[in-house]
Amino acid sequence: MMQSDYFQMLGLERRFALDPAELERRYLERSREVHPDRQAGRPADERARAAGETMQLNLAYRTLKRALPRAEHLLQLAGVRIGDNEPVKQDLLVEILELREQLANARASGDAAALERMESAARGRERAELDRLGALFGQFEAAPQGGGTETLARIKDQVILLRYLARYREAFEDDAESAA
Repeated sequence: MMQSDYFQMLGLERRFALDPAELERRYLERSREVHPDRQAGRPADERARAAGETMQLNLAYRTLKRALPRAEHLLQLAGVRIGDNEPVKQDLLVEILELREQLANARASGDAAALERMESAARGRERAELDRLGALFGQFEAAPQGGGTETLARIKDQVILLRYLARYREAFEDDAESAA
């Protein structure tokens, strides 16, 4: 199946660094154009097509609005896929397992201060790694012909790292939801 180019769909330059206000403006502008309500009184196939376009547009907006899905979309557009069972560096797996064990111990002991420190550290690490991802995309986008496969491989590794960090950070949000 051919991958839709969400940047093209919203009339945006294909790049990692996006202006959130510009993304929002383009989304709203395009939404008004394709909204199914504008198709009232039209034949059923035109209404269905408008509904499909609206769904695609909403997916494009949600994808581009957040850094990690945007990065994954850019990789897909460059022909780089990230599977569910990608090889992961052993040191990353060990680090994540250790973090999860520390989290489990802090939960078991009811150490709210430790949990708060760990969550803050997780958010900080994720922000730092997102900054690194932005720098890698900057290198890739600035290079002639898109920067080459080596930079794409580094971006892919960074995205995989960020997936792990996001899942770890989400464990804290799960705690907050179950406590509420």
